[in-house]
Amino acid sequence: MGDGVVTRSIEVIEKVQRARRIYRLVALLGSSTALIVMVVIMIALLILLTLLPFIIFGKEEDMAYSPATSSWGWMEPSYIDTDGSAYAWPTPTIARITSYFGRRDIGEGAEIHKGIDMADGAENTELQPIYAMAAGKVMIAGAAVGYGQVVRLEHDGELVSIYGHLDWRMEVKVGDIVAKGQRIGRIGAGKVGRSTGPHLHFEVRKRGVAVNPLDYVKPPGSEPNVPLELSYRPLKTEAVMRYLVSKKSALADPDILAMIDKAGKAQNVDPHFLIAITGQEQSFVPSNKKHATLIIRNPWNVFGCWCSGRGADLTTEESALIAAKTIVKLSQSRPAKVDPVYWLVSRENPHGYYAEHTGWWIGVKKFYRVLLEAEGG
Repeated sequence: MGDGVVTRSIEVIEKVQRARRIYRLVALLGSSTALIVMVVIMIALLILLTLLPFIIFGKEEDMAYSPATSSWGWMEPSYIDTDGSAYAWPTPTIARITSYFGRRDIGEGAEIHKGIDMADGAENTELQPIYAMAAGKVMIAGAAVGYGQVVRLEHDGELVSIYGHLDWRMEVKVGDIVAKGQRIGRIGAGKVGRSTGPHLHFEVRKRGVAVNPLDYVKPPGSEPNVPLELSYRPLKTEAVMRYLVSKKSALADPDILAMIDKAGKAQNVDPHFLIAITGQEQSFVPSNKKHATLIIRNPWNVFGCWCSGRGADLTTEESALIAAKTIVKLSQSRPAKVDPVYWLVSRENPHGYYAEHTGWWIGVKKFYRVLLEAEGG
Protein backbone atom coordinates (compact mmCIF):
# COMPACT_ATOMS: atom_id res chain seq x y z
CA MET A 1 0.00 0.00 0.00
CA GLY A 2 2.78 2.33 0.91
CA ASP A 3 4.66 1.42 -2.27
CA GLY A 4 1.55 2.21 -4.38
CA VAL A 5 1.15 5.60 -2.81
CA VAL A 6 4.78 6.41 -3.47
CA THR A 7 4.49 5.28 -7.07
CA ARG A 8 1.40 7.41 -7.69
CA SER A 9 3.10 10.38 -6.04
CA ILE A 10 6.09 9.99 -8.34
CA GLU A 11 3.77 9.83 -11.39
CA VAL A 12 1.99 13.00 -10.30
CA ILE A 13 5.30 14.80 -9.82
CA GLU A 14 6.48 13.72 -13.27
CA LYS A 15 3.20 14.92 -14.87
CA VAL A 16 3.56 18.26 -13.13
CA GLN A 17 7.14 18.59 -14.33
CA ARG A 18 6.13 17.70 -17.92
CA ALA A 19 3.34 20.24 -17.76
CA ARG A 20 5.77 22.90 -16.56
CA ARG A 21 8.20 22.07 -19.39
CA ILE A 22 5.39 22.31 -21.94
CA TYR A 23 4.24 25.63 -20.43
CA ARG A 24 7.76 27.00 -20.57
CA LEU A 25 8.13 25.90 -24.21
CA VAL A 26 4.80 27.47 -25.14
CA ALA A 27 5.73 30.65 -23.28
CA LEU A 28 9.11 30.73 -25.03
CA LEU A 29 7.55 30.17 -28.45
CA GLY A 30 4.93 32.81 -27.66
CA SER A 31 7.51 35.42 -26.73
CA SER A 32 9.63 34.55 -29.80
CA THR A 33 6.59 34.86 -32.05
CA ALA A 34 5.71 38.21 -30.51
CA LEU A 35 9.28 39.37 -31.03
CA ILE A 36 9.23 38.24 -34.65
CA VAL A 37 5.91 40.01 -35.23
CA MET A 38 7.30 43.20 -33.67
CA VAL A 39 10.39 43.05 -35.88
CA VAL A 40 8.25 42.53 -38.98
CA ILE A 41 6.01 45.46 -38.03
CA MET A 42 9.04 47.72 -37.47
CA ILE A 43 10.53 46.77 -40.84
CA ALA A 44 7.18 47.43 -42.53
CA LEU A 45 6.94 50.84 -40.85
CA LEU A 46 10.46 51.77 -41.97
CA ILE A 47 9.66 50.76 -45.53
CA LEU A 48 6.41 52.74 -45.42
CA LEU A 49 8.13 55.86 -44.07
CA THR A 50 10.78 55.60 -46.77
CA LEU A 51 8.25 55.30 -49.56
CA LEU A 52 5.64 57.69 -48.12
CA PRO A 53 6.78 60.79 -50.07
CA PHE A 54 6.55 58.82 -53.29
CA ILE A 55 3.18 57.30 -52.40
CA ILE A 56 1.74 60.72 -51.63
CA PHE A 57 3.49 62.90 -54.17
CA GLY A 58 4.86 60.80 -56.96
CA LYS A 59 3.93 58.13 -59.39
CA GLU A 60 5.98 54.99 -59.61
CA GLU A 61 7.95 56.31 -62.57
CA ASP A 62 8.90 59.42 -60.57
CA MET A 63 10.80 57.46 -57.92
CA ALA A 64 13.99 57.68 -59.94
CA TYR A 65 14.98 61.02 -61.44
CA SER A 66 15.53 61.03 -65.17
CA PRO A 67 16.54 64.26 -66.94
CA ALA A 68 15.06 62.87 -70.15
CA THR A 69 11.57 62.50 -68.69
CA SER A 70 11.50 65.23 -66.04
CA SER A 71 9.25 68.13 -67.03
CA TRP A 72 8.90 71.52 -65.40
CA GLY A 73 7.36 73.52 -68.22
CA TRP A 74 4.47 74.64 -65.99
CA MET A 75 7.03 76.49 -63.81
CA GLU A 76 8.86 78.08 -66.69
CA PRO A 77 8.03 81.73 -67.40
CA SER A 78 7.62 82.70 -71.07
CA TYR A 79 10.89 84.60 -71.13
CA ILE A 80 12.32 83.46 -74.48
CA ASP A 81 11.66 85.54 -77.59
CA THR A 82 10.83 83.93 -80.93
CA ASP A 83 14.48 84.32 -81.95
CA GLY A 84 15.53 82.14 -79.01
CA SER A 85 16.96 84.96 -76.89
CA ALA A 86 15.62 86.75 -73.83
CA TYR A 87 13.19 89.63 -74.17
CA ALA A 88 14.78 93.05 -73.64
CA TRP A 89 14.32 95.04 -70.41
CA PRO A 90 12.66 98.30 -71.54
CA THR A 91 14.63 100.69 -69.26
CA PRO A 92 18.34 99.72 -69.13
CA THR A 93 19.13 102.78 -67.00
CA ILE A 94 16.46 101.87 -64.40
CA ALA A 95 16.38 98.48 -62.70
CA ARG A 96 14.19 99.48 -59.75
CA ILE A 97 10.57 98.26 -59.73
CA THR A 98 8.32 100.50 -57.66
CA SER A 99 5.04 98.63 -58.17
CA TYR A 100 4.52 95.01 -59.13
CA PHE A 101 1.88 93.19 -61.16
CA GLY A 102 -1.26 92.23 -59.26
CA ARG A 103 -3.42 93.66 -56.50
CA ARG A 104 -2.36 97.00 -54.99
CA ASP A 105 -3.66 100.17 -53.36
CA ILE A 106 -2.00 103.52 -54.12
CA GLY A 107 -4.48 105.51 -52.05
CA GLU A 108 -7.48 105.22 -54.32
CA GLY A 109 -8.72 101.83 -53.15
CA ALA A 110 -7.72 98.29 -54.08
CA GLU A 111 -7.15 97.61 -57.76
CA ILE A 112 -5.47 95.14 -60.08
CA HIS A 113 -2.25 96.58 -61.44
CA LYS A 114 -1.90 95.16 -64.95
CA GLY A 115 1.80 95.82 -65.30
CA ILE A 116 4.90 96.88 -63.43
CA ASP A 117 6.25 100.38 -62.78
CA MET A 118 9.90 101.38 -63.06
CA ALA A 119 11.32 104.54 -61.45
CA ASP A 120 14.37 105.68 -59.53
CA GLY A 121 13.54 109.12 -58.21
CA ALA A 122 12.45 111.99 -60.45
CA GLU A 123 15.98 113.12 -61.39
CA ASN A 124 17.00 109.62 -62.50
CA THR A 125 13.69 108.83 -64.19
CA GLU A 126 12.42 111.80 -66.19
CA LEU A 127 13.22 111.58 -69.92
CA GLN A 128 15.13 108.30 -69.56
CA PRO A 129 15.00 106.32 -72.84
CA ILE A 130 12.78 103.26 -73.26
CA TYR A 131 13.25 100.39 -75.68
CA ALA A 132 11.06 97.78 -77.35
CA MET A 133 11.11 94.43 -75.52
CA ALA A 134 10.84 92.59 -78.85
CA ALA A 135 10.42 93.18 -82.56
CA GLY A 136 6.92 94.30 -83.43
CA LYS A 137 4.55 96.73 -85.07
CA VAL A 138 3.50 100.06 -83.57
CA MET A 139 -0.27 100.11 -83.09
CA ILE A 140 -0.55 103.20 -80.86
CA ALA A 141 1.88 106.09 -80.39
CA GLY A 142 0.16 108.97 -78.64
CA ALA A 143 -2.43 109.87 -76.04
CA ALA A 144 -4.52 107.22 -74.28
CA VAL A 145 -6.86 107.46 -71.29
CA GLY A 146 -5.05 106.76 -68.02
CA TYR A 147 -1.66 106.26 -69.66
CA GLY A 148 -1.07 109.85 -70.74
CA GLN A 149 1.21 109.20 -73.70
CA VAL A 150 1.67 105.57 -74.66
CA VAL A 151 3.29 103.25 -77.19
CA ARG A 152 1.61 99.92 -77.91
CA LEU A 153 3.46 97.22 -79.85
CA GLU A 154 2.16 93.96 -81.29
CA HIS A 155 4.63 91.05 -81.40
CA ASP A 156 4.70 87.49 -82.69
CA GLY A 157 3.20 84.85 -80.43
CA GLU A 158 0.00 86.86 -79.78
CA LEU A 159 1.91 89.18 -77.44
CA VAL A 160 1.38 92.90 -76.92
CA SER A 161 3.63 95.25 -74.93
CA ILE A 162 2.47 98.64 -73.64
CA TYR A 163 4.69 101.52 -72.46
CA GLY A 164 2.81 104.23 -70.56
CA HIS A 165 3.40 107.69 -69.02
CA LEU A 166 5.81 108.73 -71.77
CA ASP A 167 7.06 112.06 -72.97
CA TRP A 168 4.89 113.47 -75.76
CA ARG A 169 7.84 113.47 -78.22
CA MET A 170 7.52 109.97 -79.64
CA GLU A 171 10.33 108.32 -81.58
CA VAL A 172 8.00 105.98 -83.50
CA LYS A 173 4.66 106.35 -85.24
CA VAL A 174 1.70 104.08 -85.92
CA GLY A 175 2.56 101.47 -88.56
CA ASP A 176 6.30 101.43 -87.89
CA ILE A 177 8.08 98.07 -87.62
CA VAL A 178 10.57 98.18 -84.76
CA ALA A 179 13.42 95.86 -83.78
CA LYS A 180 14.02 94.36 -80.37
CA GLY A 181 15.94 96.84 -78.25
CA GLN A 182 15.07 99.77 -80.53
CA ARG A 183 14.51 103.06 -78.74
CA ILE A 184 10.86 104.06 -79.02
CA GLY A 185 10.53 107.03 -76.66
CA ARG A 186 11.35 108.52 -73.27
CA ILE A 187 9.70 108.54 -69.85
CA GLY A 188 7.63 111.68 -69.31
CA ALA A 189 8.53 114.48 -66.90
CA GLY A 190 6.31 115.03 -63.89
CA LYS A 191 2.84 113.49 -63.74
CA VAL A 192 1.78 112.13 -67.10
CA GLY A 193 -1.69 110.59 -67.22
CA ARG A 194 -2.95 108.86 -64.07
CA SER A 195 0.34 108.97 -62.25
CA THR A 196 1.86 109.89 -58.89
CA GLY A 197 5.14 110.92 -60.52
CA PRO A 198 7.51 110.13 -63.39
CA HIS A 199 7.80 106.42 -64.12
CA LEU A 200 7.37 103.86 -66.88
CA HIS A 201 4.26 101.70 -66.69
CA PHE A 202 5.04 98.51 -68.61
CA GLU A 203 2.44 95.90 -69.55
CA VAL A 204 2.54 92.59 -71.38
CA ARG A 205 -0.62 90.97 -72.69
CA LYS A 206 -1.02 87.43 -74.01
CA ARG A 207 -4.06 86.87 -76.24
CA GLY A 208 -5.56 90.04 -74.79
CA VAL A 209 -5.05 89.10 -71.13
CA ALA A 210 -2.60 91.01 -68.92
CA VAL A 211 0.18 88.76 -67.64
CA ASN A 212 3.08 89.35 -65.26
CA PRO A 213 5.81 91.18 -67.25
CA LEU A 214 8.44 89.55 -65.04
CA ASP A 215 7.61 86.28 -66.74
CA TYR A 216 9.16 87.85 -69.85
CA VAL A 217 11.77 90.37 -68.77
CA LYS A 218 14.19 90.66 -65.85
CA PRO A 219 15.80 93.86 -64.54
CA PRO A 220 19.54 94.39 -64.98
CA GLY A 221 21.51 92.88 -62.12
CA SER A 222 18.92 90.22 -61.23
CA GLU A 223 20.45 87.41 -59.17
CA PRO A 224 22.03 85.17 -61.87
CA ASN A 225 22.12 82.01 -59.75
CA VAL A 226 18.36 81.64 -59.38
CA PRO A 227 16.75 79.93 -62.38
CA LEU A 228 13.95 81.98 -63.88
CA GLU A 229 11.56 79.14 -63.00
CA LEU A 230 12.13 79.86 -59.30
CA SER A 231 12.79 83.61 -59.46
CA TYR A 232 10.69 86.19 -57.66
CA ARG A 233 7.09 86.85 -58.60
CA PRO A 234 4.78 88.82 -56.29
CA LEU A 235 2.95 86.60 -53.82
CA LYS A 236 -0.72 85.98 -54.68
CA THR A 237 -1.64 86.73 -51.10
CA GLU A 238 -5.41 86.27 -51.40
CA ALA A 239 -5.15 82.97 -53.28
CA VAL A 240 -2.43 81.61 -51.02
CA MET A 241 -4.35 82.65 -47.90
CA ARG A 242 -7.41 80.84 -49.20
CA TYR A 243 -5.38 77.68 -49.77
CA LEU A 244 -3.64 77.82 -46.38
CA VAL A 245 -6.94 78.39 -44.60
CA SER A 246 -8.26 75.24 -46.29
CA LYS A 247 -5.25 73.43 -44.82
CA LYS A 248 -5.94 74.93 -41.36
CA SER A 249 -2.39 76.26 -41.52
CA ALA A 250 -0.87 78.52 -38.89
CA LEU A 251 0.89 80.27 -41.77
CA ALA A 252 -2.46 81.72 -42.92
CA ASP A 253 -1.65 85.15 -41.58
CA PRO A 254 -1.15 88.28 -43.74
CA ASP A 255 1.80 89.42 -41.63
CA ILE A 256 3.57 86.07 -41.98
CA LEU A 257 2.94 85.99 -45.73
CA ALA A 258 4.24 89.55 -46.04
CA MET A 259 7.48 88.50 -44.30
CA ILE A 260 7.90 85.54 -46.66
CA ASP A 261 7.24 87.76 -49.68
CA LYS A 262 9.79 90.31 -48.44
CA ALA A 263 12.45 87.63 -47.96
CA GLY A 264 11.77 86.19 -51.41
CA LYS A 265 11.97 89.60 -53.06
CA ALA A 266 15.28 90.35 -51.32
CA GLN A 267 16.89 87.21 -52.79
CA ASN A 268 14.93 87.02 -56.09
CA VAL A 269 13.28 83.77 -54.96
CA ASP A 270 9.60 83.06 -55.57
CA PRO A 271 7.75 83.28 -52.21
CA HIS A 272 5.31 80.64 -53.49
CA PHE A 273 8.28 78.27 -53.66
CA LEU A 274 9.31 79.12 -50.10
CA ILE A 275 5.80 78.31 -48.91
CA ALA A 276 5.81 75.07 -50.92
CA ILE A 277 8.87 73.99 -48.94
CA THR A 278 6.95 74.48 -45.69
CA GLY A 279 4.33 72.11 -47.08
CA GLN A 280 6.94 69.41 -47.53
CA GLU A 281 8.85 70.14 -44.32
CA GLN A 282 5.95 70.81 -41.94
CA SER A 283 2.66 70.08 -43.79
CA PHE A 284 2.13 73.87 -43.83
CA VAL A 285 2.19 73.80 -39.99
CA PRO A 286 -1.39 72.83 -38.98
CA SER A 287 -2.62 75.29 -36.36
CA ASN A 288 -3.62 72.43 -34.04
CA LYS A 289 -0.15 70.90 -34.17
CA LYS A 290 1.80 70.93 -30.93
CA HIS A 291 4.25 73.84 -30.84
CA ALA A 292 2.71 75.39 -34.00
CA THR A 293 3.43 78.90 -32.73
CA LEU A 294 7.12 77.98 -32.51
CA ILE A 295 7.30 76.00 -35.75
CA ILE A 296 5.98 78.91 -37.86
CA ARG A 297 9.09 80.85 -36.84
CA ASN A 298 11.23 78.34 -38.73
CA PRO A 299 9.07 76.05 -40.90
CA TRP A 300 12.03 75.61 -43.30
CA ASN A 301 14.11 73.86 -40.62
CA VAL A 302 17.09 76.09 -41.31
CA PHE A 303 20.05 75.29 -39.07
CA GLY A 304 18.63 71.78 -38.81
CA CYS A 305 15.45 72.27 -36.80
CA TRP A 306 12.99 74.79 -35.42
CA CYS A 307 13.26 73.09 -32.04
CA SER A 308 16.84 73.59 -30.91
CA GLY A 309 20.08 75.47 -31.41
CA ARG A 310 20.24 78.49 -33.72
CA GLY A 311 17.12 77.33 -35.53
CA ALA A 312 15.02 77.91 -32.42
CA ASP A 313 15.97 81.58 -32.06
CA LEU A 314 14.83 82.89 -35.44
CA THR A 315 11.86 84.96 -36.54
CA THR A 316 9.80 83.90 -39.56
CA GLU A 317 11.38 86.62 -41.67
CA GLU A 318 14.91 85.62 -40.65
CA SER A 319 14.37 81.93 -41.36
CA ALA A 320 12.65 82.73 -44.69
CA LEU A 321 15.63 84.86 -45.71
CA ILE A 322 18.08 82.09 -44.79
CA ALA A 323 16.01 79.54 -46.73
CA ALA A 324 15.96 81.88 -49.76
CA LYS A 325 19.73 82.39 -49.56
CA THR A 326 20.18 78.62 -49.37
CA ILE A 327 18.13 78.20 -52.56
CA VAL A 328 20.28 80.84 -54.29
CA LYS A 329 23.45 79.04 -53.24
CA LEU A 330 22.24 75.57 -54.22
CA SER A 331 20.90 76.77 -57.58
CA GLN A 332 24.41 77.48 -58.81
CA SER A 333 26.11 75.23 -61.37
CA ARG A 334 22.86 73.54 -62.42
CA PRO A 335 23.20 71.63 -65.70
CA ALA A 336 20.83 73.02 -68.33
CA LYS A 337 18.63 69.92 -68.60
CA VAL A 338 18.29 69.19 -64.87
CA ASP A 339 15.06 70.05 -63.09
CA PRO A 340 15.74 73.16 -60.93
CA VAL A 341 13.88 71.71 -57.93
CA TYR A 342 15.59 68.32 -58.14
CA TRP A 343 18.97 70.06 -58.32
CA LEU A 344 18.44 71.41 -54.80
CA VAL A 345 18.69 67.87 -53.39
CA SER A 346 20.86 66.24 -56.03
CA ARG A 347 23.91 64.50 -54.57
CA GLU A 348 25.79 65.72 -57.64
CA ASN A 349 25.31 69.35 -56.58
CA PRO A 350 28.80 70.60 -55.60
CA HIS A 351 27.29 73.18 -53.22
CA GLY A 352 25.45 70.66 -51.03
CA TYR A 353 21.78 69.73 -50.79
CA TYR A 354 18.71 71.10 -49.03
CA ALA A 355 17.27 67.90 -47.56
CA GLU A 356 18.50 64.45 -46.58
CA HIS A 357 15.65 62.69 -48.36
CA THR A 358 16.19 62.67 -52.12
CA GLY A 359 12.41 62.44 -52.66
CA TRP A 360 11.99 65.89 -51.07
CA TRP A 361 11.85 67.58 -54.45
CA ILE A 362 8.76 65.62 -55.54
CA GLY A 363 6.58 66.92 -52.71
CA VAL A 364 7.93 70.48 -52.96
CA LYS A 365 7.26 70.56 -56.68
CA LYS A 366 3.71 69.29 -56.27
CA PHE A 367 2.94 71.90 -53.61
CA TYR A 368 4.58 74.63 -55.72
CA ARG A 369 2.30 73.87 -58.63
CA VAL A 370 -0.78 73.91 -56.39
CA LEU A 371 0.19 77.31 -54.97
CA LEU A 372 0.95 78.85 -58.36
CA GLU A 373 -2.39 77.66 -59.70
CA ALA A 374 -4.39 78.60 -56.57
CA GLU A 375 -7.27 80.97 -57.17
CA GLY A 376 -8.36 83.66 -54.75
CA GLY A 377 -11.92 83.95 -53.43
